[in-house]
Amino acid sequence: MHFICVHGVGHGGWCWDQTAQDLRALGHTVVAPDLPLTSLEEDAQTIIDLLDGVDGPKALVGHSYGGLVISKAAGTRTDIDHLYFVAAIMADADEIFLETSAAYPTKFSAALDIHDDGTFTVVKGKEQASFYHKCPPDVVEAAIGKLRPTAMACLMGASGATPWNQIPATYIVCRQDQAIDPVLQDIMAKRAKYVVELDTDHSPFASMPKEFLEILTRAPANA
Repeated sequence: MHFICVHGVGHGGWCWDQTAQDLRALGHTVVAPDLPLTSLEEDAQTIIDLLDGVDGPKALVGHSYGGLVISKAAGTRTDIDHLYFVAAIMADADEIFLETSAAYPTKFSAALDIHDDGTFTVVKGKEQASFYHKCPPDVVEAAIGKLRPTAMACLMGASGATPWNQIPATYIVCRQDQAIDPVLQDIMAKRAKYVVELDTDHSPFASMPKEFLEILTRAPANA
């Protein structure tokens, strides 16, 4: 399987390093690009361009905002075998996630620092509570040092697509998530064919890497 792993706001392809290493050790191929984080359209185009260059079985793995990106990228395609939504935005075609999530505040939503240039970051000192509170300290320190701004525009548009109606999808609910409320994750997860749960934070690829790898590599029908 060829996995294209798509990160969330503030992050980069680096957050998939352990997952990519583990998948490659099992014989899979992996690409984990850095999204521009300038708009949903530009981020989705990054993934579309990658898909156009890949033959054979392929899966899209979207974490957090990356779920919105893979939804838009996969909207009209017939060459994707599986979608994985990892504590991710799995919104209806015309749904604006910022509006939906307003009813489900989290530590992350309370820690946004919105800048004059239209980007946002997480208030310094609030990153671990928002994303990584179950991760090892060394992983947390390294991750915080790599976080970058994201354009508010990324979260202000709709995907225009519901690819899970044609492509099998797995939703991974993270029960201790402080970025996207697990209650909201449960609501979105009803759109997926398969649902699994991990008792961890917003970053299962770092906090529970072995369990996360097992979900990606076992037969979806057993999810």
